[in-house]
Amino acid sequence: MEHQCVCGVVEKRRGTSGELPVPLSLGMEIIVPANVTALNGTDSRLNCTFNSCYKVENKLLSMNWTYQECENCSEETFITFRLEVVNLKLERFKHIEFTGDTAKYDVSLTIRNVQLKDEGMYKCYVKNPPDRAIGIGKILLRVVTEE
Repeated sequence: MEHQCVCGVVEKRRGTSGELPVPLSLGMEIIVPANVTALNGTDSRLNCTFNSCYKVENKLLSMNWTYQECENCSEETFITFRLEVVNLKLERFKHIEFTGDTAKYDVSLTIRNVQLKDEGMYKCYVKNPPDRAIGIGKILLRVVTEE
């Protein structure tokens, strides 16, 4: 996947030394499916990729995956990335693994042996400095017992 974005000059502002370019950084875009339906007992990949104006540097990149059981429930962070992927080893999420490739702008994960208790909202948060924005992708996972 080729990563393109709009990074450039949007306007010029007058400064003490003449016209100064003002950079436009609309580069952070998260691509996720809004809904994923998984068959109970199977593996399911939650895709989360991103576009950025900047090359990924693992020393700068940060990423989190969170889970929210219901709309008013609090979010639980279970996978994070700061220099390397860290699965926080929470019992509830031990069957979920990072299967993305940050060099390819992919921070996806796979849920092994999906269960009904895995239903809910999953969110991937990505920041790739010098992009200023934090990208957020939201995926609603539904688990069914029959196809």
